Amino acid sequence: MGGKRKLELIAVYLTKEKKMALEEWATSEERSVSWIVGKLVDKALQDRQQQQVEGEPDI
Repeated sequence: MGGKRKLELIAVYLTKEKKMALEEWATSEERSVSWIVGKLVDKALQDRQQQQVEGEPDI
């Protein structure tokens, strides 16, 4: 522990219901909410990159 992280911090505002849903999901997978959200962002960015490669319009 105590090593310097190579990740950036970002904050997000969510409804109480969404926060609770993320907490339940994280608990059920024995992960942190931060890990779950990070994986969701990774997936969304991969999907967006793939859409751009295929020439599909952005959302």
